[in-house]
Amino acid sequence: MGVDWTVQVGLNNGFTFTPNEIHPAIGDTVTFTYLTRNHSATTTTFTNPCPPPVGGVGPNAFDSGFHDSVTSPGSTFTTTILDTEPHWVSCMQAAGAHCRLGMTLSINPTADQTEAQFMANAIAS
Repeated sequence: MGVDWTVQVGLNNGFTFTPNEIHPAIGDTVTFTYLTRNHSATTTTFTNPCPPPVGGVGPNAFDSGFHDSVTSPGSTFTTTILDTEPHWVSCMQAAGAHCRLGMTLSINPTADQTEAQFMANAIAS
């Protein structure tokens, strides 16, 4: 059985995934815990992340859908990692407005495609 990676969504009422970079192996799971506001965890592209599309992008894409922490605090979404490729995650709320605030998560980023650059791409989009 793999490791479960926990990502807090909206910690301290922010537009954040905490941590914003993780390195899971095949078979590990990632559990998103929604703490505040209404957010999603949706796979997107590295170069044009905002807004992420409904359903997510790419092989092994995922989309948590919206989790409203006002009416359902602490709700969770879990996905299983099926490959070691980079996956770029952002929030699709408000037509990508949360994404453009830098609400990004990198799963298995590389030396050439980093979380810092992904976040910069999101803010600039």
